[in-house]
Amino acid sequence: MILFTYLWPAGFRNTSTAFVAAAWAAFIIRTFLFQFGLLLLVITTIAAWKKHKRLALATLPLLAVTLGPAAWQYMPSAPPDVNGESVTVMSVNLLMINQATEPIISEIKAADPDILFLQEYTPHWHEALSAAIASEYPHIRQIQRDDSFGAAVYSKRSFKGRVNTHLPLGRATEPQIRAVVEVDNREVAIYNIHFLPPWGMDYVIETRAQFADLRGRLEAEQLPVIVCGDFNFTERSPQAAALRHTGILESHDLGGWGRGTTWPVSSFFRWIPSIRLDHIYISNHLTCTDCQTGTGQGSDHRPVIARIGFAEQPAR
Repeated sequence: MILFTYLWPAGFRNTSTAFVAAAWAAFIIRTFLFQFGLLLLVITTIAAWKKHKRLALATLPLLAVTLGPAAWQYMPSAPPDVNGESVTVMSVNLLMINQATEPIISEIKAADPDILFLQEYTPHWHEALSAAIASEYPHIRQIQRDDSFGAAVYSKRSFKGRVNTHLPLGRATEPQIRAVVEVDNREVAIYNIHFLPPWGMDYVIETRAQFADLRGRLEAEQLPVIVCGDFNFTERSPQAAALRHTGILESHDLGGWGRGTTWPVSSFFRWIPSIRLDHIYISNHLTCTDCQTGTGQGSDHRPVIARIGFAEQPAR
Protein backbone atom coordinates (compact mmCIF):
# COMPACT_ATOMS: atom_id res chain seq x y z
CA MET A 1 0.00 0.00 0.00
CA ILE A 2 2.79 2.42 0.93
CA LEU A 3 4.78 1.57 -2.20
CA PHE A 4 1.69 2.22 -4.31
CA THR A 5 1.21 5.69 -2.83
CA TYR A 6 4.76 6.73 -3.71
CA LEU A 7 5.03 4.99 -7.10
CA TRP A 8 1.72 6.18 -8.53
CA PRO A 9 2.43 9.23 -10.75
CA ALA A 10 0.97 12.56 -9.62
CA GLY A 11 -0.36 13.60 -13.05
CA PHE A 12 -2.24 16.59 -11.66
CA ARG A 13 -3.71 17.50 -15.06
CA ASN A 14 -4.89 13.98 -15.87
CA THR A 15 -8.72 13.94 -15.62
CA SER A 16 -9.31 10.26 -16.40
CA THR A 17 -11.76 8.94 -13.81
CA ALA A 18 -9.77 5.75 -13.18
CA PHE A 19 -6.47 7.61 -12.92
CA VAL A 20 -7.87 10.28 -10.58
CA ALA A 21 -9.53 7.64 -8.39
CA ALA A 22 -6.19 5.86 -7.96
CA ALA A 23 -4.39 9.17 -7.38
CA TRP A 24 -6.99 10.12 -4.77
CA ALA A 25 -6.47 6.78 -2.98
CA ALA A 26 -2.70 7.39 -2.94
CA PHE A 27 -3.31 10.93 -1.67
CA ILE A 28 -5.54 9.76 1.20
CA ILE A 29 -3.12 7.04 2.27
CA ARG A 30 -0.22 9.51 2.36
CA THR A 31 -2.39 12.00 4.24
CA PHE A 32 -3.02 9.53 7.05
CA LEU A 33 0.28 7.63 7.17
CA PHE A 34 0.94 8.96 10.67
CA GLN A 35 -2.39 7.62 11.88
CA PHE A 36 -1.67 4.27 10.21
CA GLY A 37 1.68 4.32 12.02
CA LEU A 38 -0.03 4.76 15.38
CA LEU A 39 -2.16 1.68 14.63
CA LEU A 40 0.98 -0.23 13.70
CA LEU A 41 2.55 0.86 16.98
CA VAL A 42 -0.35 -0.73 18.85
CA ILE A 43 0.13 -3.94 16.84
CA THR A 44 3.89 -3.89 17.54
CA THR A 45 3.31 -3.40 21.26
CA ILE A 46 0.79 -6.24 21.50
CA ALA A 47 3.00 -8.53 19.39
CA ALA A 48 5.99 -7.84 21.65
CA TRP A 49 3.89 -8.36 24.79
CA LYS A 50 2.60 -11.68 23.40
CA LYS A 51 6.17 -12.59 22.37
CA HIS A 52 5.31 -12.83 18.66
CA LYS A 53 8.81 -11.74 17.71
CA ARG A 54 8.51 -12.15 13.96
CA LEU A 55 5.35 -10.06 13.80
CA ALA A 56 6.89 -7.38 16.00
CA LEU A 57 10.05 -7.27 13.87
CA ALA A 58 8.02 -7.18 10.65
CA THR A 59 6.31 -3.99 11.74
CA LEU A 60 9.54 -2.08 12.47
CA PRO A 61 10.31 -1.02 8.85
CA LEU A 62 6.73 0.16 8.47
CA LEU A 63 6.99 2.14 11.70
CA ALA A 64 10.10 3.83 10.33
CA VAL A 65 8.22 4.86 7.18
CA THR A 66 5.00 5.97 8.86
CA LEU A 67 6.23 7.52 12.12
CA GLY A 68 9.86 8.30 11.30
CA PRO A 69 9.18 11.57 9.42
CA ALA A 70 6.96 12.80 12.27
CA ALA A 71 9.66 12.00 14.82
CA TRP A 72 12.22 13.86 12.70
CA GLN A 73 10.08 17.00 12.96
CA TYR A 74 10.99 17.19 16.65
CA MET A 75 14.68 17.58 15.84
CA PRO A 76 16.10 21.11 16.27
CA SER A 77 16.16 23.10 13.04
CA ALA A 78 18.83 25.54 11.88
CA PRO A 79 17.31 27.82 9.22
CA PRO A 80 19.47 30.30 7.32
CA ASP A 81 19.79 33.65 9.07
CA VAL A 82 17.79 36.67 7.90
CA ASN A 83 19.73 39.26 5.98
CA GLY A 84 18.12 42.57 6.96
CA GLU A 85 14.46 43.16 7.76
CA SER A 86 11.92 40.45 8.50
CA VAL A 87 8.12 40.44 8.61
CA THR A 88 5.51 38.46 10.53
CA VAL A 89 2.85 36.80 8.41
CA MET A 90 -0.22 35.02 9.70
CA SER A 91 -2.66 32.75 7.87
CA VAL A 92 -6.09 32.13 9.43
CA ASN A 93 -9.02 30.01 8.27
CA LEU A 94 -11.82 31.83 10.08
CA LEU A 95 -14.54 29.19 9.50
CA MET A 96 -17.47 30.83 7.76
CA ILE A 97 -20.08 29.55 10.25
CA ASN A 98 -18.06 30.77 13.24
CA GLN A 99 -20.04 33.61 14.82
CA ALA A 100 -17.76 33.91 17.89
CA THR A 101 -15.32 36.36 16.35
CA GLU A 102 -13.62 37.74 19.48
CA PRO A 103 -11.23 34.83 20.27
CA ILE A 104 -9.62 34.81 16.83
CA ILE A 105 -9.50 38.61 16.70
CA SER A 106 -7.71 38.59 20.07
CA GLU A 107 -5.26 36.03 18.70
CA ILE A 108 -4.60 38.18 15.63
CA LYS A 109 -3.97 41.21 17.83
CA ALA A 110 -1.56 39.23 20.00
CA ALA A 111 0.41 38.00 16.98
CA ASP A 112 0.36 41.49 15.42
CA PRO A 113 1.27 40.29 11.91
CA ASP A 114 2.56 42.67 9.27
CA ILE A 115 0.55 40.75 6.66
CA LEU A 116 -2.61 38.81 7.50
CA PHE A 117 -4.06 36.19 5.14
CA LEU A 118 -7.68 35.21 5.79
CA GLN A 119 -9.77 32.38 4.36
CA GLU A 120 -13.54 31.78 4.66
CA TYR A 121 -14.05 35.54 4.80
CA THR A 122 -17.77 36.33 5.12
CA PRO A 123 -19.77 39.54 5.58
CA HIS A 124 -20.03 39.02 9.35
CA TRP A 125 -16.26 38.48 9.58
CA HIS A 126 -15.68 41.60 7.49
CA GLU A 127 -17.83 43.63 9.85
CA ALA A 128 -16.08 42.29 12.95
CA LEU A 129 -12.53 42.66 11.61
CA SER A 130 -13.19 46.10 10.14
CA ALA A 131 -14.29 47.34 13.56
CA ALA A 132 -11.46 45.65 15.45
CA ILE A 133 -8.27 45.93 13.39
CA ALA A 134 -8.84 47.73 10.08
CA SER A 135 -7.32 50.96 11.44
CA GLU A 136 -4.01 49.12 11.90
CA TYR A 137 -4.06 47.71 8.35
CA PRO A 138 -4.41 50.55 5.84
CA HIS A 139 -4.01 48.20 2.85
CA ILE A 140 -6.82 45.67 2.50
CA ARG A 141 -8.15 43.58 -0.37
CA GLN A 142 -11.11 41.35 0.36
CA ILE A 143 -13.82 39.30 -1.29
CA GLN A 144 -16.77 38.54 0.96
CA ARG A 145 -18.77 35.40 0.28
CA ASP A 146 -21.50 33.54 2.13
CA ASP A 147 -19.82 30.19 1.47
CA SER A 148 -16.42 28.89 2.56
CA PHE A 149 -14.40 30.65 -0.12
CA GLY A 150 -14.26 34.33 0.74
CA ALA A 151 -10.72 35.66 1.13
CA ALA A 152 -8.87 38.74 2.33
CA VAL A 153 -5.37 40.14 2.77
CA TYR A 154 -4.76 42.79 5.44
CA SER A 155 -1.37 44.47 5.17
CA LYS A 156 0.54 47.15 7.04
CA ARG A 157 2.66 47.50 3.90
CA SER A 158 1.40 49.10 0.74
CA PHE A 159 0.61 46.95 -2.28
CA LYS A 160 2.79 47.55 -5.30
CA GLY A 161 0.80 47.61 -8.51
CA ARG A 162 -2.53 45.89 -9.09
CA VAL A 163 -3.81 43.28 -6.66
CA ASN A 164 -5.32 40.26 -8.42
CA THR A 165 -8.22 39.07 -6.28
CA HIS A 166 -9.36 36.39 -8.72
CA LEU A 167 -6.18 34.64 -9.75
CA PRO A 168 -7.38 31.97 -12.20
CA LEU A 169 -6.54 28.52 -10.88
CA GLY A 170 -8.32 25.62 -12.53
CA ARG A 171 -11.84 26.21 -13.74
CA ALA A 172 -13.16 27.24 -10.33
CA THR A 173 -14.34 30.76 -9.55
CA GLU A 174 -13.23 30.77 -5.91
CA PRO A 175 -11.10 33.87 -5.19
CA GLN A 176 -7.35 33.40 -4.93
CA ILE A 177 -5.31 36.54 -4.25
CA ARG A 178 -1.90 37.67 -5.50
CA ALA A 179 -0.32 40.97 -4.46
CA VAL A 180 3.17 42.45 -4.20
CA VAL A 181 4.68 44.10 -1.10
CA GLU A 182 8.17 45.22 -0.16
CA VAL A 183 10.32 43.41 2.40
CA ASP A 184 13.68 44.99 3.13
CA ASN A 185 13.14 47.30 0.14
CA ARG A 186 12.72 44.33 -2.21
CA GLU A 187 9.50 43.25 -3.88
CA VAL A 188 7.91 39.97 -2.79
CA ALA A 189 4.83 38.35 -4.34
CA ILE A 190 2.29 37.20 -1.74
CA TYR A 191 -0.46 34.67 -2.42
CA ASN A 192 -3.57 33.83 -0.39
CA ILE A 193 -4.75 30.36 -1.43
CA HIS A 194 -7.74 28.19 -0.51
CA PHE A 195 -8.11 25.01 -2.56
CA LEU A 196 -11.27 22.94 -2.82
CA PRO A 197 -11.40 19.99 -0.40
CA PRO A 198 -10.64 16.60 -2.03
CA TRP A 199 -14.10 15.08 -1.55
CA GLY A 200 -16.15 13.86 -4.53
CA MET A 201 -14.73 13.22 -7.99
CA ASP A 202 -15.56 16.70 -9.32
CA TYR A 203 -13.80 18.43 -6.42
CA VAL A 204 -10.82 16.05 -6.58
CA ILE A 205 -10.31 16.76 -10.29
CA GLU A 206 -10.72 20.49 -9.76
CA THR A 207 -8.45 20.82 -6.73
CA ARG A 208 -5.73 18.94 -8.62
CA ALA A 209 -6.14 21.36 -11.53
CA GLN A 210 -6.00 24.31 -9.13
CA PHE A 211 -2.73 23.02 -7.73
CA ALA A 212 -1.26 22.37 -11.19
CA ASP A 213 -2.02 25.96 -12.20
CA LEU A 214 -0.55 27.35 -8.96
CA ARG A 215 2.61 25.32 -9.39
CA GLY A 216 2.95 26.59 -12.96
CA ARG A 217 2.55 30.18 -11.79
CA LEU A 218 5.13 29.76 -9.05
CA GLU A 219 7.60 28.25 -11.50
CA ALA A 220 7.11 31.27 -13.77
CA GLU A 221 7.06 33.84 -10.93
CA GLN A 222 9.80 36.47 -11.30
CA LEU A 223 9.71 37.58 -7.65
CA PRO A 224 10.41 35.79 -4.37
CA VAL A 225 7.14 34.44 -3.01
CA ILE A 226 5.21 33.93 0.22
CA VAL A 227 2.28 31.58 -0.35
CA CYS A 228 -0.18 31.16 2.52
CA GLY A 229 -3.52 29.52 3.05
CA ASP A 230 -5.63 26.43 3.53
CA PHE A 231 -4.30 24.05 0.89
CA ASN A 232 -6.29 20.97 1.90
CA PHE A 233 -3.21 18.79 1.57
CA THR A 234 -0.51 17.78 4.05
CA GLU A 235 3.27 17.97 4.05
CA ARG A 236 3.44 14.30 2.95
CA SER A 237 1.18 14.71 -0.07
CA PRO A 238 2.27 14.53 -3.73
CA GLN A 239 1.42 18.24 -3.95
CA ALA A 240 3.87 19.15 -1.18
CA ALA A 241 6.54 16.98 -2.82
CA ALA A 242 5.96 18.77 -6.13
CA LEU A 243 6.41 22.17 -4.46
CA ARG A 244 9.67 21.06 -2.87
CA HIS A 245 10.85 19.91 -6.29
CA THR A 246 10.01 23.39 -7.61
CA GLY A 247 12.19 24.96 -4.91
CA ILE A 248 9.33 26.11 -2.68
CA LEU A 249 9.96 25.51 1.04
CA GLU A 250 7.57 25.25 3.95
CA SER A 251 8.15 27.71 6.77
CA HIS A 252 7.45 25.03 9.37
CA ASP A 253 10.30 22.89 8.03
CA LEU A 254 12.68 25.81 8.53
CA GLY A 255 11.51 27.51 11.70
CA GLY A 256 8.96 25.18 13.26
CA TRP A 257 9.09 22.32 15.76
CA GLY A 258 6.97 19.21 16.03
CA ARG A 259 4.21 18.17 13.66
CA GLY A 260 2.67 21.65 13.38
CA THR A 261 -0.82 20.29 12.84
CA THR A 262 -3.72 22.63 12.11
CA TRP A 263 -6.87 20.53 11.55
CA PRO A 264 -9.25 19.51 13.07
CA VAL A 265 -9.61 21.42 16.33
CA SER A 266 -13.39 21.32 16.79
CA SER A 267 -16.24 18.80 17.07
CA PHE A 268 -15.55 15.17 17.96
CA PHE A 269 -12.82 15.04 15.27
CA ARG A 270 -10.53 16.95 17.64
CA TRP A 271 -9.88 13.67 19.47
CA ILE A 272 -8.31 12.20 16.30
CA PRO A 273 -4.56 12.85 15.80
CA SER A 274 -4.64 15.95 13.62
CA ILE A 275 -2.96 16.82 10.32
CA ARG A 276 -1.41 19.93 8.79
CA LEU A 277 -3.60 21.46 6.06
CA ASP A 278 -2.59 25.10 6.52
CA HIS A 279 0.84 26.15 5.30
CA ILE A 280 3.09 29.13 4.74
CA TYR A 281 5.37 28.42 1.79
CA ILE A 282 8.33 30.55 0.71
CA SER A 283 10.82 30.53 -2.15
CA ASN A 284 14.42 29.72 -1.31
CA HIS A 285 15.42 33.38 -1.56
CA LEU A 286 13.67 33.72 1.82
CA THR A 287 14.03 32.07 5.19
CA CYS A 288 11.82 31.53 8.24
CA THR A 289 13.34 31.91 11.69
CA ASP A 290 10.19 31.05 13.64
CA CYS A 291 6.95 29.27 12.69
CA GLN A 292 4.17 28.43 15.12
CA THR A 293 0.55 27.37 15.14
CA GLY A 294 -2.04 29.26 17.15
CA THR A 295 -5.23 28.21 18.90
CA GLY A 296 -7.97 29.09 16.42
CA GLN A 297 -10.73 29.01 19.02
CA GLY A 298 -14.09 28.88 17.27
CA SER A 299 -12.62 27.74 13.97
CA ASP A 300 -11.86 24.19 12.88
CA HIS A 301 -8.30 25.22 11.89
CA ARG A 302 -5.37 26.56 13.86
CA PRO A 303 -3.72 29.65 12.38
CA VAL A 304 -0.09 29.63 11.29
CA ILE A 305 2.31 32.47 12.18
CA ALA A 306 5.79 32.80 10.69
CA ARG A 307 8.68 35.26 10.83
CA ILE A 308 10.13 35.62 7.33
CA GLY A 309 12.95 37.59 5.71
CA PHE A 310 15.55 37.33 2.98
CA ALA A 311 18.12 34.63 3.63
CA GLU A 312 21.83 35.36 3.91
CA GLN A 313 22.32 32.12 2.00
CA PRO A 314 19.43 30.57 0.00
CA ALA A 315 17.92 27.51 1.67
CA ARG A 316 18.09 24.14 -0.08
